[in-house]
Amino acid sequence: MNNSTKPQENKKTIYERIFYNNKLILVLSFVLAIVLWAVVKVNYSENATRVITDVRVTLDASLAAENDFVPFYDSDMLTVDVEVSGKPFDINNYSLSREDITIEATSGYIDAAGYKALTLTPVTESGVNVVKITPSTVTVYFDRMRSAQVNVEARLTNEADTLVGEGFSVGQFAASESTATVSGPASVVDNLSKVYFEATVPDEQLPLSKTTEVTARISYALDKERDSRFLVCENVGTDANPATVTIPVYQVSLVPTAVKFVNQPAAFDDEPPRFTITPAQVEISYTPGEEDYTSFTVGTIDFAKLKNGINRFRMTADETGAALLRNSADNEFNVLVDLRGMQSKTLDATGSKVVFLNQAGDKKYNAGLTAEDLGSVQIIGPAASLEKLTADQLQIEINVSSLKTETTVWQSVRVSNISIRAAGVDDCWVFGSYHTRVQVLNK
Repeated sequence: MNNSTKPQENKKTIYERIFYNNKLILVLSFVLAIVLWAVVKVNYSENATRVITDVRVTLDASLAAENDFVPFYDSDMLTVDVEVSGKPFDINNYSLSREDITIEATSGYIDAAGYKALTLTPVTESGVNVVKITPSTVTVYFDRMRSAQVNVEARLTNEADTLVGEGFSVGQFAASESTATVSGPASVVDNLSKVYFEATVPDEQLPLSKTTEVTARISYALDKERDSRFLVCENVGTDANPATVTIPVYQVSLVPTAVKFVNQPAAFDDEPPRFTITPAQVEISYTPGEEDYTSFTVGTIDFAKLKNGINRFRMTADETGAALLRNSADNEFNVLVDLRGMQSKTLDATGSKVVFLNQAGDKKYNAGLTAEDLGSVQIIGPAASLEKLTADQLQIEINVSSLKTETTVWQSVRVSNISIRAAGVDDCWVFGSYHTRVQVLNK
């Protein structure tokens, strides 16, 4: 009897543990309620709406490409806000992101350049409905691609009077490239006159005291600035080849003007003749530390161009001098050389000594020192020294390197130099330039 009832008691105990355990029943009821709530929420709740921002638009421009037109746009031109509706479970932040939504824009056939408004078509996941797209269209510029080489101009945004301090000046700004290849819509590139490398010197570097290079941004000379967003300046403005502007900075000094004399007699080596220059001073600009300028030489005067009395010259600064005068209004100078204390004497040079320079080894040379060929020579100097001079104290030097050696015909040649070979006479010189004839013969 006892053996038959014991298993039943054990079985009843298991059921009692499951169905008569209040805590267990409470947990199971709670879990079941959650499951039922989730099922109802997902399948039977009302639709909700949500706005997803910055959704990328996919552009299909295949039809435009058939006519060689390509789309030009900024990244912000192809983003929209999309309002979707659906079950909350399907459209919440975890179930649906902007990457899950596709908005398509098709160009259609394009036969003319310009802005085109394209209609948008949504492609979404099942269970999600697109209610609204903002904006409802996107505007894209269509044109044929064009490249052109354009001149580059450097520009600074700083105020000119803030760039350098006292005693310094600024030269012409220089861009790192003189030209640039620009690509973009043909209608925009065709109207592009130049490219600007535009730079700003940081305030902490001002005022400048030396030549400085500054990184620049690229801008374009266009009537409509918005069109420049479609342009690309090729191979410039990158880390490997940044666009820069160089700002030359010069030191400024006010110095006296001077003139250089050449081919002067020994007596004038240490003390040149009296002269005056107008203007007497000029403002020069030079690279700081380059040289200590104490004067500005306006030009060179050969003593062969100086006669007794007043000698006047009009001189223009050469290329080197013009560079120093870059910020000065003075570029031409009046030079007066006062030789009123000197006298003039004429000597017959037909009997003077002749020296041939740069002779050919197998040739000999004859100089036609006749009155018609050379004639008289004018000597300038103090009266006391001139009295001592005779024609045989003159030495005539002739450079014959330019003469033809295959002919014996007399050839005209310029006299290279006429020097005075007189003991105790070091303050006289020959005025003017002279020609003579030379005959080339075989030895």
